[in-house]
Amino acid sequence: MHKVLKKWMMLSIACLLITSATLSVAPTAKAASEDTILKGRIFGDPESVATPITRAGISGAIVGKEDGRDVFYTTVNAEIASFQVVDIKTNTLLYNFPLEGIQQAWSHVITPDGSVYIGGIRTSGQSKGILLKYSPETKTVVSIGEPIAGEKSIWSLTVDDQGNVYGGTFQSGKVFKYDPVTNKFTDYGTMVAGQEYVRSIAYHDGYIYAGVGTTGNVIKLGVTTATQGYKQSIAADLPALLGVTAAEVPFAYDMAVVGDLLFVKFQGGDIMTLLFYDLDAQQWLPNKVGKDSVNGTGVGVFSFAQLVTRDNKVYIPANGFLTELDLTTFEVTPLVKYGTSLRGAGWIEFDHLDGFEGESLVSMKANGDIAIFNTATKALYTMPSALIGAPNPIHNIEVGPDGNLYMSAYPAGMGAVFNPRTLQTTNLIMEQAEGMVAYGNDMYLGIYPGGHVYKIDTTQSTPTAKSVFTIGEDQDRPYIMKVMEDKIIMGTIPGYGQLGGALTIFDPDTVKYEVFRNVVKNQSIVGLAYKDGYIYGSTTVHGGLGTTATERSAKIFVWDVANKRKVTEFTLDIPGLSNPPMISGLSVGPDGNIWGGVNGILFKMDPTNYDIIDYKNIYTDINNYGLWRPYHTHWGKDGLLYMDLADRITVIDPKTMEHVRLVKDSIEVKFMTIAEDANGNENIYFADASDMGSLRMIPVADVEYEQAGKLKLSAPERAEYNETISIALETDQASELYGFKANVRYESDKWDVVSVTSSTAWSKEGILTWSAKNGVISIVGTQIKNSSLNGNTLVANIELVAKPLSAASVFTLLKDSEMIRADGDTTGRTHLLGTDRTASVIIGSPNPLDINGDGKVDSLDLMQIASQIGTALQDGNRHMDLNGDMKIDIADLALVGLEALE
Repeated sequence: MHKVLKKWMMLSIACLLITSATLSVAPTAKAASEDTILKGRIFGDPESVATPITRAGISGAIVGKEDGRDVFYTTVNAEIASFQVVDIKTNTLLYNFPLEGIQQAWSHVITPDGSVYIGGIRTSGQSKGILLKYSPETKTVVSIGEPIAGEKSIWSLTVDDQGNVYGGTFQSGKVFKYDPVTNKFTDYGTMVAGQEYVRSIAYHDGYIYAGVGTTGNVIKLGVTTATQGYKQSIAADLPALLGVTAAEVPFAYDMAVVGDLLFVKFQGGDIMTLLFYDLDAQQWLPNKVGKDSVNGTGVGVFSFAQLVTRDNKVYIPANGFLTELDLTTFEVTPLVKYGTSLRGAGWIEFDHLDGFEGESLVSMKANGDIAIFNTATKALYTMPSALIGAPNPIHNIEVGPDGNLYMSAYPAGMGAVFNPRTLQTTNLIMEQAEGMVAYGNDMYLGIYPGGHVYKIDTTQSTPTAKSVFTIGEDQDRPYIMKVMEDKIIMGTIPGYGQLGGALTIFDPDTVKYEVFRNVVKNQSIVGLAYKDGYIYGSTTVHGGLGTTATERSAKIFVWDVANKRKVTEFTLDIPGLSNPPMISGLSVGPDGNIWGGVNGILFKMDPTNYDIIDYKNIYTDINNYGLWRPYHTHWGKDGLLYMDLADRITVIDPKTMEHVRLVKDSIEVKFMTIAEDANGNENIYFADASDMGSLRMIPVADVEYEQAGKLKLSAPERAEYNETISIALETDQASELYGFKANVRYESDKWDVVSVTSSTAWSKEGILTWSAKNGVISIVGTQIKNSSLNGNTLVANIELVAKPLSAASVFTLLKDSEMIRADGDTTGRTHLLGTDRTASVIIGSPNPLDINGDGKVDSLDLMQIASQIGTALQDGNRHMDLNGDMKIDIADLALVGLEALE
């Protein structure tokens, strides 16, 4: 039984509070920060729980000589990339140089003086290409600088006889020169108008040959005094050689000069074909090396950075083999099974290695392993990587059917599985997964490039990614994957130079699938949800790389599954939203409605009539957001919505639209999900742009309130002259609330206080008294017996009558308002509100066009609203926003003018 002492003590305290401004007999108990609590859930500080994918991942390498030793020069891609030098014969790391501000390097080139130039790419923050130089004499790396402002990457490098360095860029498809003597850059401009890439480059006899994409082309550019001003395409014969139209010629992806021949590999779609241009005769040869499924895997020619020759033969990576190409007959002979590109190549003597005496050909794999080929005996020996690995950026995170987190990385090649219950990590071979979804016991992966679908059987002790099917239809990036009853639905981005994504519906049991392209013309699909036989999709206006959007606004579409047809498509009708490039994050909420995100706006849509039921512009500073990567939406067991809205971790109460933003100092949250720990509690897991190699976690727990809670006011937005309104006094996250005193300041010249009445919840086991004096309403309430209140509850209604015809008013719940817990008789503590809380009410004429409230609409109203045009909305002028577009402008003035004229 509750102590009788407590009952009478609380009544005594209540009586004292009615005449006292405050009663704080002990310090206020410490509470969690307000911005980390929502609906009884508290969100802790983020912590790194794993570095799941650590390895040496490289994009390119080159063989050179340093201090008489044969070496590999390469750059390990990472959040902070590192340039590394490896002694090939001894397989030892000689030097390691961190490259601050650089994340990747695709190309390296050696000048005649032995200097190594590195085509660095900065991808964090504002992407840009940076040229760097390594000196084998001083053993230092220096940044030369940004060759062309605005270009986002350096894809290719070459060098002339004088030591000048040339490069090809992405964003505008330009070629540049760096002169080490003058230390100056030359911008030769865009090679082909509208084409964004110079993906490959080579120098020969005064000319640069630039390999262009996304629509393939080869430009011959004069760069010496004798050849300057010359710029011509030499691509006229390419369509016939490749068997495509001119518009279908793919990327000129790789390039090298071998003797008097220019080797160019074209790659895109189902083409991976090597062609040959005779530099002396200035014509393409009829010979080519393409897909060969008889003598190889049929994949075509892989990439190369260096090519080496011997006895009039050159060695290329083709159809899953190191392949010998006869330069006289152009016959190809597969030598050694080798299913990857040649990242650098050279002839090195390995007399100490049995079976590889004399010169052997060497190259480097994507993980830094050195491959040694005896071309005579057709033998292969692999030396393990001597490179220092680094955390690889996490490229996706999703929860599997086993409750584990599945992650892929960029660059591709390795993934990881993290168990949030045991904190153990397992690595697996895995390509870059743009999207993931759990179905049955399997984890399905949408793989880029190529639009492939893989799966992992999560019941196996060793996770292995296995190919299931390829989407086709020129689709490249499966960014969104969702379960639809016994099917999986996927939304994709097309390949390079393509517009028009696709909706794919896949049956895992029969392994059959259907692809519906261009559901929304020239747009890609980045949002999917399913309910009652219909798919709700959303789009981005963007297509694959190398395209320009042709449509103005992203859309939502509805797909009838049974009849395999689009029911409708439409733009979002949300005030203030204009032509957003992307809508995503679609999900069916617990209320059965469709939820989603656009820019910084969260919205809720009725799935039957497509009306926007509710929305909240959470991040008003976000506009024109989105390319491909969708918002990730997750509904917690606690009923809250977890979302990386505008790349910011946001937790929302779907009933009230209240929200908190977590990790406020984040540059950009790339991926996020929620998963259960060993106690069954759901925490937030994410990867952030500031440290992409780390899996980070925000612990989430129920709040253990130390305070009684807080009070707040809720009021209607408007009142008319002489109207009686009710202001609600409510608890906010109360815990064992027993008594309170609320001091509410009001403007007595604008309001008459009628009464303060107790709510049903409070009066059931409690009493309430009040008084109004000098513009302050003091309300005191206490519970009796064993009663106390918890959570968010109405405790009292304040009734008032509006006195003026037109005014703006503010009610303030004063910071000295107090609350008392049920244990107050033993702790002696009361809990201060601490900060003022306000609610605003506009008192207006029954006619909203009567701005000054004098009972008529005339020139005086026009003058008053005209004086406010262009000013920010505030409590004092909000009633002048007559059309509700969140601004006072000529449109509002016009409404008053029309009424005044009548």
